[in-house]
Amino acid sequence: MSSAERPLIVGAGPVGLAAALFLQREGFKPRIVETKTEAASQSKALAVNPRTLDLLESTGVTARMLELGSPVRGMQFHRNGKVVIGLKLDGIHPKYPFMLGLSQATTERLLAQAFLAAGGEIERGIEMTSCSNVDGGANVELRHIADNAAETVATPQLLAADGARSLARHQLNVDFVGSTFPGEWYLADVTLKTSLAPEFAHIIYCRNGGFLFVMPVYGDEQAHTNGQLLWRVLGNRPNPLAMLEEAEPTAAPVWESSFRVSHRVNAKLSVGNVYFAGDAAHIHSPMGARGMNLGVEDAWVFANLLRIGQLGRYHDLRHPVDVKVVKEVEFFSKLVASDALPFRFARRYVMPIVARTPLQSRIKQTVTGLDHSLPADLDPPEHEPSREPGVKQLAL
Repeated sequence: MSSAERPLIVGAGPVGLAAALFLQREGFKPRIVETKTEAASQSKALAVNPRTLDLLESTGVTARMLELGSPVRGMQFHRNGKVVIGLKLDGIHPKYPFMLGLSQATTERLLAQAFLAAGGEIERGIEMTSCSNVDGGANVELRHIADNAAETVATPQLLAADGARSLARHQLNVDFVGSTFPGEWYLADVTLKTSLAPEFAHIIYCRNGGFLFVMPVYGDEQAHTNGQLLWRVLGNRPNPLAMLEEAEPTAAPVWESSFRVSHRVNAKLSVGNVYFAGDAAHIHSPMGARGMNLGVEDAWVFANLLRIGQLGRYHDLRHPVDVKVVKEVEFFSKLVASDALPFRFARRYVMPIVARTPLQSRIKQTVTGLDHSLPADLDPPEHEPSREPGVKQLAL
């Protein structure tokens, strides 16, 4: 297959790698390039949802994920040292009734190994410098970082999985519609002495304002903790470790970072023969556990549409889903973190009531990626569950 016949994927994160793996298994021989010379060593996403486990099952990656990860059975909300709300995922999925705790770095490694085993190649140290549509495909300019050599590539399809600052999005003047939360959020990955149950994710409302999200980090990162369990501590105030009341660090953090939280979706998910997936298409807070997972679903839909020769449907299939998910995650993030009076009132008085009604199913479906069905004609996995009857979408 000549280079002009090979789909080009820019970005070898989990979304680009998933797309490459799906396409390789269909015989398309994609080319995938990545600016970074080494794979990611620090995790962003912490969990793989049931939808992603379904989509990757036929590739063999899910089996490896299950070996290395650990089930997260639900979420607990804490106030004043007590669990005030508990959401369990029992029965959410016929085969995977849990979120699988597994770091994004480990997920990337497993996807890369599967792609290489299927005969693929990951070309690192290559960045895209421009892209444009032409008749029957796209022209892409690449730069090989090691020797600064330029390369012009003609491709029938370009999948831009090049992250939140997507060059392809800028090159094609695609609006990134949405908003940004004020202030920064902060995180630390650290070993803890704690009574918090590791089989749950925890949201802790702090006495002096703010919140903490606390959850174990399972995967390759634990190799540096001398056998101790590593935890992600994330909050919307500086120095989140100082806000801990139900846990204390046992060593220095292995990783600390801060970031701004935005909720945005591309106005267009395809422009000519250029298609957007993952963070290049949508971003949101980590509270919904959907970023990487939603991107893997983008990749699966892209690969299957290419398989049946219907890529013209990509925007129409993915844009409504991505917009809905980002809106729901934005609402949930405000419900958890906003200092605005309506949300503070809802946290204290409304959420405990909602958690005891059928509406809790909607929250669980959003977090687990089961809040919508896959297109019926794209051969969804056999474990795809039907929507629970009588569960309506929350008005956001």
